[in-house]
Amino acid sequence: MLARPRQPGYSIAACAIGIATPFQLEWSGILYASEALLALVAIWALLTRFSDSQFWRPPFTRLVALLGVTMLAYIVADLVLATETQNLMRGWARPMFLGSNFAGLYLICRRNPFNILIYATTAAASSLAFLAINGRLLEDWKFGASAPVTILLACLVPLLVPRGVLLGAFALSAAGVLHLVLDSREIGGNCLLAGGLLAARCLSVLRWRSFSWVVLGLLAISGVGLFLWAYVLTGQEYSQRRTFSNAWRTASLITAANAIAVSPWLGNGSQTNNFELQSRYDSIFADRTGVRYRGQQTDTSTFSPHSQILQAWFEAGIFGTAFFLYLGWKLLGALQFCVLRRPMDGFSVLFAFCLLRAVWHLLFSPFAGLARLDVALAAAIVCLVNTDKLCTTGSRTY
Repeated sequence: MLARPRQPGYSIAACAIGIATPFQLEWSGILYASEALLALVAIWALLTRFSDSQFWRPPFTRLVALLGVTMLAYIVADLVLATETQNLMRGWARPMFLGSNFAGLYLICRRNPFNILIYATTAAASSLAFLAINGRLLEDWKFGASAPVTILLACLVPLLVPRGVLLGAFALSAAGVLHLVLDSREIGGNCLLAGGLLAARCLSVLRWRSFSWVVLGLLAISGVGLFLWAYVLTGQEYSQRRTFSNAWRTASLITAANAIAVSPWLGNGSQTNNFELQSRYDSIFADRTGVRYRGQQTDTSTFSPHSQILQAWFEAGIFGTAFFLYLGWKLLGALQFCVLRRPMDGFSVLFAFCLLRAVWHLLFSPFAGLARLDVALAAAIVCLVNTDKLCTTGSRTY
């Protein structure tokens, strides 16, 4: 899949967009500079590729169409419920910029997939540089340097060293242990799982018949052992933060599920956070921690469903989940193909990690901030993997 450089303008654009990632703009909320650039690329794509049948093909077209359904669901819910203008604008902006992010990345990398590595590498390096300049490189590993460091390893190790994919898998696993030690559990767990799966594939374990299951079992036991060791090792240091984090997730999910049960079809509107919801959330959080959640300075609202699928359902009703449910199905198919059948190359580590992490985000992460770029990147990777699948199997789609 690694090809000769084509359309250097797109490669330059990928680099510029990546470098702009950590810089923020204020527009009724936080907008990242890279999103503004990707919006311009998306407009260019519409102007120059409007009648290009090779551009408008599955799964890109289906993802865009279903994102349109999600957007329409938000519009209907907010108009019917008379959502405040400020909340309405922020709610509608999320799927709009997600769509432009996705379309922009798709245009940049469709003909030259290497551009996805350029974008991911420069975005990660720029984010780390931004944190270092501001003296926050090691200040909050979980929400700061953990993701950029992992992306850099996933992009560079497979390209720069012999047997890069295998060493990249091991590097990903080692990074996973580091993340767990520093209390970044989500990224650490995904690193260990992605690294273990890729290592098994690189060692041709799946071809060894009965013995393969023994090796796979040993890898699984080793991964679980490392996870538990790192978790227990840091249990006392991060005990309170983990208790609060788990309580926050539980309170968010339960409160959202209760609200969805009351209004499953229409939803509750963008950025909904009324007294009843907040009281229910506070009660659940207090039961599990013994204190009332006071929020953080970065919170836009105290209560937010801690799941991208549930958040869309909670805010825009069942039709608001259309894009996220379809994306989840495609992510699982792409992940299976990458791990089991796709030829190993310089993209394998990045693809496996991003796809696996995107599945986690759909279930257990909110849809806000940099999540728009993460979702768009995963969707673009799904499109690239689909092209690989067509070349490998000759099937029409998956």
